[in-house]
Parts: sequence; C-alpha cells; structure tokens
Amino acid sequence: MPAPRVGSAATAAVAGAARLYRATVTSGRWVVLLLWVLAAAATTLVPSPPSAPGGGFGNLLPPGSAVLEVEERVLEQFRVPVLSGTTVVVHQPGGLSVLTRADSLLWALSTTQEVLESPVPPGPGQIQAAIPVPTGRADTTVTYLFFTEGTGLTHSTLLAQQYAAHFNNQAGVGSYVTGFVPAQVAQNDYLQARLPLFEGASVLLILLVVALAFRSLLAPLVVLGVAGVGYLVYFSLLGSVATALGTSVPAELKPVLVALLLGVVTDYCVLFFASFRDELDAGESNVTAARRSLRRDGPVVAMAGLTVAGGTIALLAAPFEIFRALGPALALTVLVGLAVSLTLTPALMTVLGWRLFTVLPVRTSRRAPSLVPAEHAARRHGRLTRLVTVLTRRRPAVAATVLVVGLLALASLPASQARLDLSFTAGLPDRDSVAEGAALLQQSGLRGLSAPTEVLIEQSDVIAQRPELARLQDLLASQPGVVRVLGPADSPLEGGRGVVLAASGDAARYLVVFGSDPLAAQAIDDARAMQERLPVLVEEAGLGGAAAAMTGQTLIAAEVAELTRTSLELTVVVALLIELLLLALYLRAVVAPVVLLASTVLSVAAALGLTTLLFQGLLGEQGLTFYAPFAVTVLLIALGSDYNVFSVGGIWAEARRRPLREALTVAVPRSSHAITTAGAILAATFALVAIIPLSTFRQIAFAMAVGLLLDTFVLRPVLTPAVLTLLGRAAGWPGHRITVASAAPAGTGTEPGPTTEPSTQEPRRD
Repeated sequence: MPAPRVGSAATAAVAGAARLYRATVTSGRWVVLLLWVLAAAATTLVPSPPSAPGGGFGNLLPPGSAVLEVEERVLEQFRVPVLSGTTVVVHQPGGLSVLTRADSLLWALSTTQEVLESPVPPGPGQIQAAIPVPTGRADTTVTYLFFTEGTGLTHSTLLAQQYAAHFNNQAGVGSYVTGFVPAQVAQNDYLQARLPLFEGASVLLILLVVALAFRSLLAPLVVLGVAGVGYLVYFSLLGSVATALGTSVPAELKPVLVALLLGVVTDYCVLFFASFRDELDAGESNVTAARRSLRRDGPVVAMAGLTVAGGTIALLAAPFEIFRALGPALALTVLVGLAVSLTLTPALMTVLGWRLFTVLPVRTSRRAPSLVPAEHAARRHGRLTRLVTVLTRRRPAVAATVLVVGLLALASLPASQARLDLSFTAGLPDRDSVAEGAALLQQSGLRGLSAPTEVLIEQSDVIAQRPELARLQDLLASQPGVVRVLGPADSPLEGGRGVVLAASGDAARYLVVFGSDPLAAQAIDDARAMQERLPVLVEEAGLGGAAAAMTGQTLIAAEVAELTRTSLELTVVVALLIELLLLALYLRAVVAPVVLLASTVLSVAAALGLTTLLFQGLLGEQGLTFYAPFAVTVLLIALGSDYNVFSVGGIWAEARRRPLREALTVAVPRSSHAITTAGAILAATFALVAIIPLSTFRQIAFAMAVGLLLDTFVLRPVLTPAVLTLLGRAAGWPGHRITVASAAPAGTGTEPGPTTEPSTQEPRRD
C-alpha cells in the first residue's frame, strides 16, 4: 500500500482547519461576540501608550555619529554653548530703541547671573542660561535659551514664552519664541487639537460610503463597530508592545495608524459583505451564506492582510532606528485589523443576515432573493465587463499597457528631484507665532541664526594665528548661502575666553549663519557644499595642518536625510522581496508577481512624483519632510500587494477552469465593486489626514490618496488585465494553472457556462 503523500496530508490538514474556523465563527458567533466585547472592555484597564513630541534634535542620530562627536569636542573646548533649540526674537519695525536693545541684553545677563549666583544648583524646569547673539541689525535682537536637565519640551517652551513676555509692555515691540523645540511643541498641539476632528470625519466618511455602496443603514454601523473594537484593542496592545520593546509611540504617527486601521478593517468588511450579499441573494441561510463567503474570500483576506503586514515589517531592515521602531507598530495595525475582520465580522454577518442590506432593518421575515445572481452581476458590472473584454484582445492590451505605463512613468519623473528636509517651522501655519518668529528672521536675512552651524578648528596654540583665523572667517563668509559668520575676527580680546577662542588655546570656532531655514533642503545643500570645501578653505587661509570639522543642527539634518535615503532604499528592496515571496507562494507563480510588483512600484513612483510636483513645485516648499516619502512608499507597496491579492487571486481561481481571457472577463468585474469601494474608502480616509494643518500630514495625505486611487482605478481595472493578456500562459510560470485556449469546440462560438465553486456546499441551517 503506497504511503500517503506529504502534500496531500498538509492540504487535508489546512482544509480541516479552515472548516473548523468557519464553523467556529458562525456556529459559535455569540461566543466570538462576547470575547471581543470583553477584550474591548479590558482595554479600559490598560494605560494608553505615551505619545509626545520628539526629544532633542541629536537624538535622531545613532550613537557614533560624526556630527555628534564634533559637537562633544566643541562642548569640551568652549564654555559658552550656542546650539540651542529655543530662540527668542525681539523685533520692532523701523528699529528698536536704544533702551529696548539694552533691556534685551540686560534681561539675558540677569537671567543667567541669577542662576550662577544661586546657592543651590538649579533643578529641572528652569532656564539655565540666556545667551544674547549679535545680529548686526537695529530692529532685531536674538537670544538663545538653555534649560536645566530634565526640562520637557512643553515646559521649556512655556518658560521661553514667559521670558519673551518681558518685552510685551513696550509699545510697538513684538517678541517671538521660535526654533525647532517650540516648533515641535506647536506641531504636537495642532495634531492633538485636530485628531478628534480627523477621527470624526473618518467615521462619517465610512458611514456615507458604505451606506451608499450597500444601500443600507446597518452595514456602515457594523463596519464602524468592528473598526471601533479593533481601535480599542489595537492601541492598548500597541502600548504594551512599545513598553516591551522599550520604544515610544510618536505622536506624529497616530493619524497614519488610525487611517490604516480604519481603512484595512473597512476594506475587509466590504469584501465579506459583497460576497455575503450574493449568497443571500441566491437564497442561502445566514450560516451557509456566511460560511460560503468565508470559504470564497477568507483566504484572500488572510493573504491580503499578511502581505500588508509583511511589507510594513520590512521596516525592521532599515538602518535608521526611528524607522525600525515603526515596523512593529504598522504591522500590528494590520494584524489586529485582520483578526477582528476574520472573526467578529462573520459572526455579525451570521447574526444579522439580510438585515445588513436593508434601508430600515426592521423586518423579521426572510428576504427573498432580489435578483438572479447572473442578472445581478450583469447589471452591476456591465461597463467594466465590456472594458475588460476589449483589453483581453492583444492590440488594445498593448495600447493600454503603453499608455498607462507611459503616463505613470511621466508622472514619476519629478520624484527624482525630491529633496528631504527636517524643518519644523516650515510645516506650521503661516499665522502661528513660532512661524512668525522664523519669518521675521527670514525677512531680516538672518533665518539661519536660530540654528547656526559651528566650524571647529583644532591645532596646538591655534589662537595665536589670528590673521589666518580672520582670513578663514572671510573665506567662510564667501561661501554660497552664508549671510554672516561670527568668529575670531569679531573678538577684540587677546587670549581664549571660551566663546570663539578656547581657553586652552588649541581651538577656535566660527558660527556660520545661512540665509535660509537651517533645517530645510537649501541650507542642507549649502552646509554639505561647505563641508566638502572646508579642507581647501583651511589650506587657503594658511592653517595647514589644523583639523577642521563642522557640527550643528543643519549638519544633523543632513545626516538624517542621508540615513533616510539609505533606509528607504534598503527597506523597499526587503519589502519587495517579502511581497514577491508571499505572492509567489499564493499564486504558485513567479512571472505574474514580478510584473504586478513592478506595476505597483511604478504607481508609487508616480504618486511621489506628483507629490513632489505639487509641494516643491507649485506650492514652493523647499522639500518633503524626511519621513513622509518613507512612510508613503512602504505603505503603498504593502497596500498595493493587498489589492494584488484581491484582484489576481480571483483571476487565478477562474483560470484554473477556464481560459485566461474568459477568466479575466469573469473575475475582474466580479471583484470590482468590492475593490473599488474599499480602495475609495481607504484613499478618502488617508486624504482626511490633511485635516491636520501641518505640511507633513498634507504631503502624506496627498501622496497616499493619489497612490491608492491610481492603484484602484488604473492598475486593477486597466493595467492588470492588459498585462496578463500579453503574458498569457507565461504569467503562471513556473506553475501550470493558466490556459489560454478556449474550452469550447472550435467554431461553435459557444461560451463556457456558469461556473460553480467546487465543493462549496455547506449544511443549510440558521
């Protein structure tokens, strides 16, 4: 007697587990409902994950960063720090009076003196030093504020505002607190203020779209109920996972997480509802209809969720730690949404039955089938069926492929010009006080004074070479983008005083002020250019043999931008490999997954190109916030694979029993309603992120919405059928699941008859 085949045994085990799952969530529907209600209730006992604006700017960089090492050497050599995240700007159009300028200086000195003369060291929550900085202008004074260790960002901003309020009693004088610390706090304030509005708008969107899609009042409420349970459970789990991993949940990430969770749950509910309604229309009982829906779409939803989670978990490959921390958070979002969709949704479908799809779900009698399934499908999908039928002919398929690929490639071209920046103030609304302070510095030609770049020169007894040091100061001032340099030439005193000349005599420093936003793309480019030329400038100044290095917030921003590019390249490669593996296993083919992923990448590039064109080109922003294109790329690749499973999974199932051309004309229209509805909801949900009045979130909202709409309305109904038509049987290589010849006898003109799902009969009971 031959031994049983391992593959057959594994297939039987999987089939048995699937039957047990379907029986559990339908026959045990009340238990499933109770367990999810208890899980949601238990979330009230779990503390919410901490969310706060980021910390010090240098915390973005990994240990061992060259920029941070230079900063440490500067602090060792010089007693007076100049790298502050908080700047107070005092301004009066037409010029400050002599008394006001003197008051600005004396107020800074008295604040610092009070700390120095205190008999006890200052504790957390105090200003440690106020350092006035020469501006060379009569209408503006600038003061750097430093705070004691342990002072939080919000508290330090409040202290700075109290410090600046000292000048409010002077007529015509305006005082502003700016810099990356108050800008971070302001961004977090806007985020927290608008987050409830975003969540409320998302709820209304889901209510409206699902209600219109299913002509039902109850269906959208069920979707919101499922999403709400997932929301409560997810954020409690996220807090626990973050604590276990020793990470925090960035406040900036929450709108993206909410949009992803709501979108994923809604997508999967819509897919289940569509097939469940078809089964009910065929006259099946609640239990049988739910089980058949799960049998048809459960594997698709499970695989789709795993592809999205797999794409996001690829973030763990990023060399940049702040991006690695996002991987588990995004993957957990999808997995929780998948779990609640695969269990709570079918349980509710079984309980409610046809009531899901009535305008007023109050009838108690069983609804008769509304339409014969074939007529129902024909009415709903007639136009798309005609389009796909055209695309299954070779010449139209070639034309469609060339046209779509050409347009997407053209749209992606601006992405090559995308620049990354870390500007916190540029993303704020124009009328925000932090942005107004930065704008005043810009108008004064001193925008970079809020975060100057330091140039460190080290050599034994270098301060004795004053002419050479002065020459270097002139050379630095002549570099592109530089508007002012403070250095040894401005020091009238002999010897080192710890400001620009070290007390040891072995170091000198320069404060380089760029004319543009010090954390934006232009200043980053200017700082990089200066860094490359610095050895040559030192030689020209006659300081041969001296060690020269640069540090400051602009250099930190440059390093972060470079780390982001490196992380993005590596993460995209890993994400594509993961998605390729999952799709290849699911479709048991290699060619089709490669082509599908290539189309997804082209769509993502087009979305980024259009985003760059809008924000850098039309709106005149200096660049894209460094993490915006990163998050968008990873999410769109993952979600694109999700829709690949939705659409191509059905095509493959049909192609097992009918020619590919006919499989396309049957499967694409049949899945189009659910995919279009789900894609539109997900795109609109991400578009609502723009409610938060910060440039970063508007960039993310636009890119995600455009990418999802391209995927939903261009890739799935047009490019995918066209490309599969051109590939023919090769699409299934190395498998043998696709046929291209018609099953009907030649010349008969007979179309294949209706196909039924093999072995889908379930016991009929409620």
